[in-house]
Amino acid sequence: MANILLRSPYFVTITTGSHLSAQMALTIDGALRYTILKNATSNRTVFEISSLARDYFTANYGGSDGSSFDTVSIAYVITTFTAVDGGGTGTIQTTVNHTGFYGYSMFWDSANSDIDPDDAALTNTGGTNKIYLPDNTASFVYAMASGTATRYAVSTSASSVSASTITYSVERVCSAKYTPIQMRFINKNGMPQDHYFFLKNVESVNTKSEQFKRNIFVQSTSSYGIQDHQMQTFNKTGKKRFTLNTNYLVEAYNEVIQDIMLSEYVWIYINTFTHTDSISLKWHPVNVVTSSLTKKTSVNDKLTQYTLEVEDANDVINNIV
Repeated sequence: MANILLRSPYFVTITTGSHLSAQMALTIDGALRYTILKNATSNRTVFEISSLARDYFTANYGGSDGSSFDTVSIAYVITTFTAVDGGGTGTIQTTVNHTGFYGYSMFWDSANSDIDPDDAALTNTGGTNKIYLPDNTASFVYAMASGTATRYAVSTSASSVSASTITYSVERVCSAKYTPIQMRFINKNGMPQDHYFFLKNVESVNTKSEQFKRNIFVQSTSSYGIQDHQMQTFNKTGKKRFTLNTNYLVEAYNEVIQDIMLSEYVWIYINTFTHTDSISLKWHPVNVVTSSLTKKTSVNDKLTQYTLEVEDANDVINNIV
């Protein structure tokens, strides 16, 4: 059994004897989803399964305390055949089970890189084992414990937390002028992870629309109303955009910012007005708009600090149909 990363390919290679074809029965989340028959080339048949399992992942922001996340259960049975196209004698192999995490491996990790059940670190800190939190704020980290992804709570006053075989240090950041913005993203290991932006943040709204020129002439009076819109706007929509600034970070946190930019699921927790003019904190699903990153170093830049732009992953106007 392996903990595979669904955003990178995972190959199943069959080299049993002199088989000329093989069939995979692929079960995802308890249901048979695919039956794939392939002919062998030089007695090798290769199936790629992560792209198929990825379609059954359901994004989960983790709840208020980051205590939940989604994985995909994968099971497959291979049947090899002594003739092409599933002909001849078939031999059924043992069922293989995997767990799919919505993460990715790096190109230089090579093929079929997975999450080592003995590798404790699942929260990405750029290898520093350091997390930044506001004063009096609770949080969490994830680590592998006995082969299971496990959440470890960070209390409001903790300066460190033991997680499986590693210890994360907690650096508290006092932000007297700005209210820190909490971001949550699914990191490269498929785990929910929080990151705070402590410095200046700006909210803006971008709108777009279409127009058509309508006839406002009134036949009965041979006139028109000067208050009528000759150029009529329709399909007007808008999205909120947020400019967020990090505090000063250790240089290795370049990797965390890169991870945020590569994440396909990001949320921010921010004050939100409703149509009744009430305001409350809500989780906003957002997309990272910033598309390039120049990694900063202490030699080149002295201080490491980043600005990211994110945009609501929905229109301001409720137009769900």
